[in-house]
Amino acid sequence: MIDPIVQVIANRRKLAKLTRQQVAEIAGMSLKTYQRIERGESDMKISQYRSIVRALHLTDLDIALDVKNIQPVTNADLAAAARLLSPDAQAMLVRFIMHVTK
Repeated sequence: MIDPIVQVIANRRKLAKLTRQQVAEIAGMSLKTYQRIERGESDMKISQYRSIVRALHLTDLDIALDVKNIQPVTNADLAAAARLLSPDAQAMLVRFIMHVTK
């Protein structure tokens, strides 16, 4: 059975419309090594994991959420939730978002 993290990586690669060869090149590993990882034939070193995640422009959180099958929050989701807040709470939320994105 293939590790769930590897399944997520393979799914994200396909969603990004990248080939195994492309990810391997960007991640700085041989195609054969990447193929073995993705097929579950070889355990991934942490350095390889980091390189692959960077190559796919992902974060550890993206991987963890996908493993847990938690769908990402969209802008529309956030806007809909914010509309349920009081005007004061909406203003506080905007100030918070502006603060953490500096």
